[in-house]
Amino acid sequence: MLNDKDLARMNNTLQVPLIVQDILDGAEVLSGDVQYALHEILSDYQPDSALLCMALSARRIADAYQDSAINMGILRMECELIIADYASLWMDHARARPIDSTILMDTLNDIPEDLESLAELLEANMMFLEEKNPEIAGLCEILIIQARAQAVIAETFIEAATDKATDIAHSNMPVKSNVIPFPYYARV
Repeated sequence: MLNDKDLARMNNTLQVPLIVQDILDGAEVLSGDVQYALHEILSDYQPDSALLCMALSARRIADAYQDSAINMGILRMECELIIADYASLWMDHARARPIDSTILMDTLNDIPEDLESLAELLEANMMFLEEKNPEIAGLCEILIIQARAQAVIAETFIEAATDKATDIAHSNMPVKSNVIPFPYYARV
């Protein structure tokens, strides 16, 4: 389970949730430079880190507008589920703790679906936010774009990992060699 210290460390490391909070608080504006920086940060993350980062960020948006629309509550619940599913594994990796490869692969297989689900919920809420606060709707749009891009990356990674596992499994099978040994003649 994630404690407050771990959650703070995760938010500081991932950066985007803090930027989102600054925009929500009015301490920062969603300028072109900030938009570019958010896209760049999120696109540089691996899909698991990006998913966790976007869930932490979207949860902040949902918290700020939870009383304004019922879909915000659904978004918040989905973010909580994602954080619960991925945060401890992410923290173990950050602390260089050993991770069971079966658990890791099972978790990684869910990432594309979770990214797409998060994108759909953000999209549903973005329509509401466009009238309420266009700047926050702009944040949602960035998260949607990045979630869908990271879903494609995650699917590609999973396919490559599956192909490699298949190749390894097949490499344990006897292979016919095309090498013809030359006879050795002893010198007399």
